[in-house]
Amino acid sequence: MHPPQTVEGMTLTQASQVEETRRPVLRLLLVMAAILLMILPFVTTFNEFLTRVVETLGLDVILTNWIVPGEVRLVAVLLGFIGIPAQVTPSTIILDKGGFLLPVFISWNCVGWQSFILYVATLLTGMQGPFTRISKVETMVVGFLGTFLVNLLRIASVAAVAFYFGQLPAVVYHDYGSTIIILLWLAAFWWFSHGWLLEPLESLEGEKIEERYLSEIRKTKAAGSRPGLRDWLLGAQRRR
Repeated sequence: MHPPQTVEGMTLTQASQVEETRRPVLRLLLVMAAILLMILPFVTTFNEFLTRVVETLGLDVILTNWIVPGEVRLVAVLLGFIGIPAQVTPSTIILDKGGFLLPVFISWNCVGWQSFILYVATLLTGMQGPFTRISKVETMVVGFLGTFLVNLLRIASVAAVAFYFGQLPAVVYHDYGSTIIILLWLAAFWWFSHGWLLEPLESLEGEKIEERYLSEIRKTKAAGSRPGLRDWLLGAQRRR
Protein backbone atom coordinates (compact mmCIF):
# COMPACT_ATOMS: atom_id res chain seq x y z
CA MET A 1 0.00 0.00 0.00
CA HIS A 2 1.43 3.35 -0.99
CA PRO A 3 1.74 6.09 1.65
CA PRO A 4 -0.32 9.29 1.27
CA GLN A 5 1.06 11.71 -1.27
CA THR A 6 3.04 14.52 0.36
CA VAL A 7 3.24 18.14 -0.72
CA GLU A 8 6.92 17.80 -1.58
CA GLY A 9 6.16 14.84 -3.86
CA MET A 10 3.35 16.53 -5.76
CA THR A 11 3.79 17.88 -9.24
CA LEU A 12 2.18 21.12 -10.37
CA THR A 13 -0.26 19.13 -12.49
CA GLN A 14 -1.35 17.01 -9.53
CA ALA A 15 -1.75 20.10 -7.36
CA SER A 16 -3.89 21.87 -9.92
CA GLN A 17 -6.13 18.80 -10.18
CA VAL A 18 -6.76 18.87 -6.45
CA GLU A 19 -7.46 22.59 -6.31
CA GLU A 20 -9.66 22.74 -9.43
CA THR A 21 -12.10 19.93 -8.67
CA ARG A 22 -14.86 21.88 -10.39
CA ARG A 23 -14.47 23.97 -13.54
CA PRO A 24 -15.39 27.63 -13.10
CA VAL A 25 -18.85 28.04 -14.58
CA LEU A 26 -18.17 31.57 -15.82
CA ARG A 27 -15.15 30.43 -17.82
CA LEU A 28 -17.17 27.62 -19.38
CA LEU A 29 -19.93 30.02 -20.43
CA LEU A 30 -17.44 32.43 -21.99
CA VAL A 31 -15.82 29.60 -23.95
CA MET A 32 -19.19 28.34 -25.21
CA ALA A 33 -20.24 31.86 -26.23
CA ALA A 34 -16.98 32.31 -28.16
CA ILE A 35 -17.46 28.95 -29.88
CA LEU A 36 -21.03 29.91 -30.80
CA LEU A 37 -19.91 33.10 -32.50
CA MET A 38 -17.02 31.42 -34.33
CA ILE A 39 -18.65 28.27 -35.69
CA LEU A 40 -22.12 29.55 -36.56
CA PRO A 41 -21.11 30.61 -40.14
CA PHE A 42 -19.61 27.17 -40.76
CA VAL A 43 -22.38 25.00 -39.30
CA THR A 44 -24.38 24.85 -42.55
CA THR A 45 -21.33 23.74 -44.55
CA PHE A 46 -20.45 21.17 -41.89
CA ASN A 47 -24.02 19.81 -41.97
CA GLU A 48 -23.78 19.35 -45.73
CA PHE A 49 -20.57 17.36 -45.28
CA LEU A 50 -22.16 15.17 -42.60
CA THR A 51 -25.21 14.65 -44.81
CA ARG A 52 -23.04 13.27 -47.62
CA VAL A 53 -21.31 10.92 -45.16
CA VAL A 54 -24.63 9.61 -43.81
CA GLU A 55 -26.01 9.06 -47.31
CA THR A 56 -22.84 7.23 -48.35
CA LEU A 57 -23.12 4.90 -45.35
CA GLY A 58 -26.82 4.26 -46.00
CA LEU A 59 -27.85 5.51 -42.55
CA ASP A 60 -30.46 7.82 -44.07
CA VAL A 61 -32.68 4.80 -44.74
CA ILE A 62 -32.58 3.83 -41.06
CA LEU A 63 -33.44 7.36 -39.99
CA THR A 64 -36.31 7.56 -42.49
CA ASN A 65 -37.86 4.21 -41.54
CA TRP A 66 -37.31 4.18 -37.78
CA ILE A 67 -36.76 7.68 -36.43
CA VAL A 68 -38.86 10.01 -38.58
CA PRO A 69 -42.28 8.35 -37.96
CA GLY A 70 -41.82 8.41 -34.19
CA GLU A 71 -40.67 12.02 -34.07
CA VAL A 72 -43.54 13.11 -36.33
CA ARG A 73 -46.06 11.69 -33.84
CA LEU A 74 -44.32 13.23 -30.83
CA VAL A 75 -44.14 16.65 -32.49
CA ALA A 76 -47.86 16.46 -33.31
CA VAL A 77 -48.55 15.85 -29.62
CA LEU A 78 -46.48 18.90 -28.65
CA LEU A 79 -48.32 21.05 -31.19
CA GLY A 80 -51.61 19.91 -29.69
CA PHE A 81 -50.50 21.28 -26.31
CA ILE A 82 -50.29 24.80 -27.79
CA GLY A 83 -53.57 24.55 -29.64
CA ILE A 84 -52.37 23.72 -33.15
CA PRO A 85 -54.45 20.86 -34.62
CA ALA A 86 -52.32 18.43 -36.59
CA GLN A 87 -52.64 15.15 -38.44
CA VAL A 88 -49.72 12.91 -39.30
CA THR A 89 -48.44 10.61 -41.99
CA PRO A 90 -45.20 8.63 -41.59
CA SER A 91 -43.14 11.67 -42.65
CA THR A 92 -45.46 14.68 -42.67
CA ILE A 93 -47.29 16.83 -40.13
CA ILE A 94 -50.48 18.29 -41.64
CA LEU A 95 -51.52 21.50 -39.88
CA ASP A 96 -55.19 22.45 -39.99
CA LYS A 97 -55.57 26.23 -40.38
CA GLY A 98 -59.34 26.46 -40.25
CA GLY A 99 -60.00 24.23 -43.24
CA PHE A 100 -56.73 25.03 -45.03
CA LEU A 101 -54.28 22.14 -44.71
CA LEU A 102 -50.59 23.05 -44.43
CA PRO A 103 -48.20 20.08 -44.81
CA VAL A 104 -44.86 20.21 -42.99
CA PHE A 105 -42.53 17.53 -44.33
CA ILE A 106 -39.96 16.05 -41.90
CA SER A 107 -37.03 14.50 -43.75
CA TRP A 108 -34.40 12.24 -42.25
CA ASN A 109 -31.99 15.18 -42.32
CA CYS A 110 -34.26 17.24 -40.04
CA VAL A 111 -34.63 14.88 -37.08
CA GLY A 112 -31.62 16.35 -35.27
CA TRP A 113 -28.93 13.69 -35.60
CA GLN A 114 -26.37 16.46 -36.16
CA SER A 115 -27.05 17.82 -32.68
CA PHE A 116 -26.16 14.45 -31.15
CA ILE A 117 -22.82 14.55 -32.96
CA LEU A 118 -22.19 18.01 -31.48
CA TYR A 119 -23.28 16.72 -28.07
CA VAL A 120 -20.84 13.80 -28.21
CA ALA A 121 -18.07 16.19 -29.31
CA THR A 122 -18.67 18.39 -26.25
CA LEU A 123 -18.41 15.32 -24.01
CA LEU A 124 -14.74 15.00 -24.95
CA THR A 125 -13.92 18.25 -23.15
CA GLY A 126 -16.85 18.79 -20.80
CA MET A 127 -16.28 15.51 -18.91
CA GLN A 128 -12.59 16.11 -18.29
CA GLY A 129 -11.63 16.53 -14.66
CA PRO A 130 -11.62 14.53 -11.40
CA PHE A 131 -15.36 13.80 -11.19
CA THR A 132 -17.10 10.73 -9.80
CA ARG A 133 -18.14 8.03 -12.25
CA ILE A 134 -21.78 8.09 -11.18
CA SER A 135 -22.04 11.85 -11.73
CA LYS A 136 -20.49 11.44 -15.19
CA VAL A 137 -23.07 8.78 -16.09
CA GLU A 138 -25.89 10.98 -14.79
CA THR A 139 -24.58 13.90 -16.82
CA MET A 140 -24.42 11.85 -20.02
CA VAL A 141 -27.99 10.54 -19.53
CA VAL A 142 -29.38 14.02 -18.81
CA GLY A 143 -27.52 15.40 -21.84
CA PHE A 144 -28.83 12.70 -24.17
CA LEU A 145 -32.45 13.01 -23.03
CA GLY A 146 -32.25 16.80 -23.02
CA THR A 147 -30.85 16.89 -26.55
CA PHE A 148 -33.66 14.60 -27.73
CA LEU A 149 -36.31 16.80 -26.09
CA VAL A 150 -34.78 20.01 -27.46
CA ASN A 151 -34.87 18.50 -30.95
CA LEU A 152 -38.58 17.76 -30.58
CA LEU A 153 -39.20 21.32 -29.39
CA ARG A 154 -37.09 22.65 -32.28
CA ILE A 155 -39.14 20.79 -34.88
CA ALA A 156 -42.39 21.80 -33.18
CA SER A 157 -41.29 25.44 -33.16
CA VAL A 158 -40.60 25.31 -36.91
CA ALA A 159 -44.09 23.95 -37.50
CA ALA A 160 -45.55 26.65 -35.24
CA VAL A 161 -43.75 29.38 -37.21
CA ALA A 162 -45.14 27.91 -40.44
CA PHE A 163 -48.64 27.81 -38.93
CA TYR A 164 -48.67 31.41 -37.69
CA PHE A 165 -46.34 33.23 -40.10
CA GLY A 166 -46.08 31.16 -43.27
CA GLN A 167 -43.65 28.84 -45.01
CA LEU A 168 -40.92 31.34 -45.93
CA PRO A 169 -40.35 32.54 -42.33
CA ALA A 170 -40.40 28.89 -41.27
CA VAL A 171 -37.66 28.02 -43.79
CA VAL A 172 -35.45 30.91 -42.62
CA TYR A 173 -36.04 29.97 -38.98
CA HIS A 174 -35.30 26.31 -39.73
CA ASP A 175 -31.99 27.10 -41.44
CA TYR A 176 -30.60 29.52 -38.85
CA GLY A 177 -32.72 29.72 -35.71
CA SER A 178 -32.73 25.96 -35.14
CA THR A 179 -28.94 25.85 -35.11
CA ILE A 180 -28.77 28.62 -32.53
CA ILE A 181 -31.27 26.73 -30.34
CA ILE A 182 -29.08 23.61 -30.28
CA LEU A 183 -25.90 25.56 -29.52
CA LEU A 184 -27.62 27.52 -26.73
CA TRP A 185 -28.94 24.25 -25.30
CA LEU A 186 -25.45 22.75 -25.18
CA ALA A 187 -24.10 25.86 -23.44
CA ALA A 188 -26.94 25.77 -20.89
CA PHE A 189 -26.49 22.04 -20.37
CA TRP A 190 -22.80 22.30 -19.53
CA TRP A 191 -23.41 25.30 -17.29
CA PHE A 192 -25.97 23.23 -15.38
CA SER A 193 -23.79 20.10 -15.36
CA HIS A 194 -20.72 21.81 -13.90
CA GLY A 195 -22.84 23.66 -11.39
CA TRP A 196 -25.08 20.83 -10.13
CA LEU A 197 -24.52 17.42 -11.74
CA LEU A 198 -20.79 16.71 -11.82
CA GLU A 199 -19.44 15.90 -8.35
CA PRO A 200 -15.68 16.19 -7.61
CA LEU A 201 -13.81 13.19 -6.30
CA GLU A 202 -13.05 13.10 -2.59
CA SER A 203 -9.55 11.96 -3.52
CA LEU A 204 -7.53 11.73 -6.71
CA GLU A 205 -7.48 8.17 -8.00
CA GLY A 206 -3.97 6.78 -8.07
CA GLU A 207 -2.46 9.80 -6.29
CA LYS A 208 -3.45 8.90 -2.69
CA ILE A 209 -4.27 12.49 -1.73
CA GLU A 210 -6.02 12.20 1.63
CA GLU A 211 -9.70 13.09 1.70
CA ARG A 212 -9.46 15.56 4.58
CA TYR A 213 -7.09 17.78 2.56
CA LEU A 214 -9.63 18.11 -0.26
CA SER A 215 -12.45 18.70 2.20
CA GLU A 216 -10.59 21.57 3.87
CA ILE A 217 -9.88 23.16 0.48
CA ARG A 218 -13.57 23.06 -0.43
CA LYS A 219 -14.65 24.43 2.96
CA THR A 220 -12.25 27.33 2.55
CA LYS A 221 -13.53 28.12 -0.94
CA ALA A 222 -17.12 28.05 0.35
CA ALA A 223 -16.16 30.58 3.05
CA GLY A 224 -14.93 32.98 0.35
CA SER A 225 -11.17 32.92 1.01
CA ARG A 226 -8.66 31.53 -1.47
CA PRO A 227 -5.36 30.53 0.16
CA GLY A 228 -2.85 28.66 -1.89
CA LEU A 229 -3.14 24.90 -2.20
CA ARG A 230 0.37 24.33 -0.90
CA ASP A 231 -0.33 26.40 2.21
CA TRP A 232 -3.40 24.37 3.05
CA LEU A 233 -1.70 21.02 2.55
CA LEU A 234 1.28 22.10 4.65
CA GLY A 235 -1.05 23.36 7.37
CA ALA A 236 -2.99 20.11 7.33
CA GLN A 237 0.22 18.11 7.69
CA ARG A 238 1.37 20.22 10.64
CA ARG A 239 -1.88 19.51 12.45
CA ARG A 240 -1.48 15.72 12.10
